[in-house]
Amino acid sequence: MDLEVESLQPMFYNQIMKALDKGFLSHAYLIETNNNSIDIVKKYILFLVERIYEDSYKNHDVTISKDKLFHLIENNEFPDYIEVNPVNNQIKKEQLLFIRDEFSSKSLYNTRKVYVVFECDKMNVSASNTILKFLEEPSDDVVAIFVTSNQYNVLDTIRSRCQIMRLQYEESNESSFSDEILSFIDDINKRKSDDLLLKFNYYSSNFFKDKSSSTDFIRELLKYYKSLLNKEDNTINLEEVINIVSILDEKLKKLKYNVNMKLWIDDLLLSLMEV
Repeated sequence: MDLEVESLQPMFYNQIMKALDKGFLSHAYLIETNNNSIDIVKKYILFLVERIYEDSYKNHDVTISKDKLFHLIENNEFPDYIEVNPVNNQIKKEQLLFIRDEFSSKSLYNTRKVYVVFECDKMNVSASNTILKFLEEPSDDVVAIFVTSNQYNVLDTIRSRCQIMRLQYEESNESSFSDEILSFIDDINKRKSDDLLLKFNYYSSNFFKDKSSSTDFIRELLKYYKSLLNKEDNTINLEEVINIVSILDEKLKKLKYNVNMKLWIDDLLLSLMEV
């Protein structure tokens, strides 16, 4: 997950990781979605939420395993994590008072408490005033995450109390990928009958000329294959796609270090052929 976020949302990723490294987690975040689909947005909100809870293990004597905690959060079953969504196109005061009541006592597991307000620009006046009171007297153990398609539709008094982060727009269409990417994907699909190594020189001179171009190329490949995981298509071999994603993640990570590019390309092609 870390590599995916780092490659697809580098600014968002770096803001979070730098804050964690310096111990400067904010008590309130405002995430601008930049017209990404709700599935994409929720994936990155989950990444932020899990990093916040992960940080609890550094500063608190947490009484629940990290794996179990993350499992409960992902299924929206953790008592110290609350999501708020509009009802009849509006977020009402009562929904936010519920958070206040639920978060008034200490965590059962000695973790932080996190709440996420999706489409927060749909808070009515009473709801906005209620949440503002929370933000004016922040608790060290409570983190708020507000999500909106346009930060300027959120009250200035709320926006000014949040760390603002903006997601980059992600194309989900196959048509958004370059001809080079689609050509290489086609070769991968034919790898059982056509030896990828026979095109080694072509790949090395066109797709993997150096570390920088190779990094960009692998990131685009990852974007393509990860988009397949979100499709409801019975013709897709999910196990195969997951294995390819794992290989690409591993090879991308190796590019951060000094590598012999010829050996790296050779290893990449051999690994893909073995899937």
